[in-house]
Amino acid sequence: MIFGPLFKTGFLIEYFMRSESWFGARQAILTSASSKTAMGLASVARHRSPDIRRIGLTSAGNVGFVEDSGLYDEVFAYDDITRIAGEPSVSVDFAGNPGLLKSLHEHLGSALAYSCLVGATHIEQRKGGTGDIPGPTPTLFFAPDHAVALFKQVGPEEAGRQMAESWRGFLADAGDSVTIERKQGLAAARDVFAHMVAGRVDPAKGIVIEP
Repeated sequence: MIFGPLFKTGFLIEYFMRSESWFGARQAILTSASSKTAMGLASVARHRSPDIRRIGLTSAGNVGFVEDSGLYDEVFAYDDITRIAGEPSVSVDFAGNPGLLKSLHEHLGSALAYSCLVGATHIEQRKGGTGDIPGPTPTLFFAPDHAVALFKQVGPEEAGRQMAESWRGFLADAGDSVTIERKQGLAAARDVFAHMVAGRVDPAKGIVIEP
């Protein structure tokens, strides 16, 4: 319930990157590394693209959670972007924070081969745009297009088999990292949403709102 749809997006990102030979990169840098889609991508890449180093970027308060997941080779707080090695890289931005993305582009310079945008966990900052960011133009990832490409390449049955295999691997990697917390009613939904927008949701909790 918590991971399923988000995991599928992570699976498709890895498929796309691998089909492009990761644009020549040796490492993938994932912002909002505690997000469930980022964790799904990190798990799939761990198994299907083991030569690619997985670098997680997250808030200082979430570093421990992300490290404990075991999904990343290295984990850095956002303020420590300059500690990331200047190796050939791709970035996958789940945060939607233009200032953060600009800092990452500036730090990596010509080492950044591709910049991928996926959703937005920093909702209030996505509206800032990416027009003044140097380096490769950040490109929005549209999962349905890549699902169609995968089905055309291997067929729906094989695509389903590969996804199921990766799903099982992900559950083995991270299935115990999140505890489900159930809340009821519209007021609870509003409260949870406000906490999400403010960045105050514990990444180790998966919140389910019931009527």
